[in-house]
Amino acid sequence: MADDGKSVELYRMEGDPFRSVCARLKQDEFTIDTQDMGELVKKIYDDGDYEFWTNVPKEAWGDLLFALAQEFFTGEANATDRLRDICEKHGVKHKRGHWA
Repeated sequence: MADDGKSVELYRMEGDPFRSVCARLKQDEFTIDTQDMGELVKKIYDDGDYEFWTNVPKEAWGDLLFALAQEFFTGEANATDRLRDICEKHGVKHKRGHWA
């Protein structure tokens, strides 16, 4: 059985130029891809659309998570609470702990 994974559109700009940015998660790969369309794309690439992407293989997901934590939580006093909130909002399995 094929794994279609999950996908979500992160950004969309209608009109000319048009741009769509999507995140996709499959069993062994995480991808963010972009599609551009419009007159400028036709002028530059002599084609109706231009697509580009970045793939991160499963074996690098830990490194990606650590890099994203540094990019988005550095200097954030409530980083632990934000991570919990994000996990709860998106149904991500997580475990809270504390010690006094």
